[in-house]
Amino acid sequence: MTDERNMEELEALDLANFLHASSDIKGHATGVTPTRVIETTKGVYITDQKGRTSLDAFAGLYCVNIGYGRTEVADAISEQAHKLAFYHSYVGHGTEVSIRLAAKIIELAQDHMSRVYFGLSGSDANETNIKLIWYINNVLGRPEKKKIISRDRGYHGSGLMTGSLTGLPLFHKAFDLPFDQVLHTQCPHYWKYAEDGQTELEFSKSCADKLEQMILAEDPDTVAAFIGEPLLGTGGLIPPPEGYWAEIQKVLTKYDVMLIADEVVTGFGRLGCWFGSDYYGMKPDIITVAKGLTSAYAPLSASILSERVVEILDKGSDTFGPLVHGWTYSAHPVCAAAGLANLNVLEGDNMIENVRTVGANFKINFGQRFQIIQWSVKFVVTVCWQRLNSLLTGKQKHSLIRV
Repeated sequence: MTDERNMEELEALDLANFLHASSDIKGHATGVTPTRVIETTKGVYITDQKGRTSLDAFAGLYCVNIGYGRTEVADAISEQAHKLAFYHSYVGHGTEVSIRLAAKIIELAQDHMSRVYFGLSGSDANETNIKLIWYINNVLGRPEKKKIISRDRGYHGSGLMTGSLTGLPLFHKAFDLPFDQVLHTQCPHYWKYAEDGQTELEFSKSCADKLEQMILAEDPDTVAAFIGEPLLGTGGLIPPPEGYWAEIQKVLTKYDVMLIADEVVTGFGRLGCWFGSDYYGMKPDIITVAKGLTSAYAPLSASILSERVVEILDKGSDTFGPLVHGWTYSAHPVCAAAGLANLNVLEGDNMIENVRTVGANFKINFGQRFQIIQWSVKFVVTVCWQRLNSLLTGKQKHSLIRV
């Protein structure tokens, strides 16, 4: 725990110098919103510099899949930094850890996935994905097929294109977003948007019908891709209704619209399997991963490309020459070392099987506890209503006596 004088100094430096993400800028700079400096972490707990320890049920930003304090990952980062802290991945260059990590990801992904392109965040990975989709349609001689359909309440980043893909108004307001090439279709929130009496299967079909209507209204020759999280994350932690992805994929196949599965949240074990696409029966053309790839021990993202996508990219080499796209820190060796060590922990500790076991137990127990809460609330409401009714009746009698 930091002494009080040092804490005061840190708070002053923070207010004067640090621009925080997704924060009230003026409110924080003037001290209206509090400064909390996290000092240590262990397992599922975080401790700040005032000595307060909290259960981090959110796992950072649902990214610390293996928990805090795994020395295997820290040691791998240190070893790689001492051996080779950096070299770029341009023009065929690579490092052993980045090559081995790409191979491991392909081993874990669905059989039709073929190559991996590395970035640093989910946002830049989705930026890469859209750029590749546009490039692919230029290679195929379809320059008009560039529109991307996302969903209301979907989250795909906070950049310009990725913020446009995000279906939350706060990410558009005051930023002149979304871009014209981005459209948003029905959010698959069954409990909120289904009509009375509509089954989950019927609602899924309705969502697919709305998607098809949008594609037809825009002209299928202009719609390039559909992007969606297997399970909505930031938009509300909303699982898709029964049959949703099967219905959606029928429409995408019908109109030759590529599918991008944004697995930044669901990738690497969070749903009890390596990818949410496996869990929901999706067959994407591109998969976006980030958070769980390193459990946030180092920044790293990846675009996992299908055989279909890679085949078209190969053709592009003949048409346009080298693929002119890259980030300085793509496939950064220190981050790749973190990724390899992280995946080893996930496998070695059998964490994905543990998610299935613990998740099932949590669901049963939570359901039982929730029923108890429902019964308790119903009982309290009933008693209160009876008492209120008695009071009102008593007042009515009293007023009749006075009359």
